[in-house]
Amino acid sequence: MTLRVLSNLDLETQIDADGATWLDRELASPDRAPIVRAGFGAEVDAAKQQRKNMLVEKRHAWRAPKGAIRAPKDLIARLERSEIESAGKSLAVKKSVAFTFKGEGERVSGVFSGTTSLVSGKYAVIENAYEFTLVPWRPVMDERLGRQMTGVLSGGVVSWDFTRTRGLGI
Repeated sequence: MTLRVLSNLDLETQIDADGATWLDRELASPDRAPIVRAGFGAEVDAAKQQRKNMLVEKRHAWRAPKGAIRAPKDLIARLERSEIESAGKSLAVKKSVAFTFKGEGERVSGVFSGTTSLVSGKYAVIENAYEFTLVPWRPVMDERLGRQMTGVLSGGVVSWDFTRTRGLGI
């Protein structure tokens, strides 16, 4: 038997969360996990329905004419972006430095100064002299804490360039 953690959040927290939760990913997935509709499985089913209703209330999804709930194909990305922007603005007030959201294909460069845990996952704080951004964290980053990092955001992850370069720099 194997045990796999699907979320660090309980079902109740996921129902009302602002970011992309395991429930959202499960609802959006074509390969949903098989769930027995008894015991905890019944609780998961109920939580999925409550999450759908919450997404409609927050205008992330809508009810179709026959009552089915529909959401845009990029729902997960929209929820993640909304949460990252909200967390970034909040951190900007604490840090007294501007927050900049980095999108697909954009270059990220700065000092890896720490992490923050959001509903959507764990994010690394990358700072430079003028601003900071939040990017998806990976375990390989921990050994680079406090050091300069450069990478490109692609497919929801950052491709980091850990090589050293020689030359004049400012």
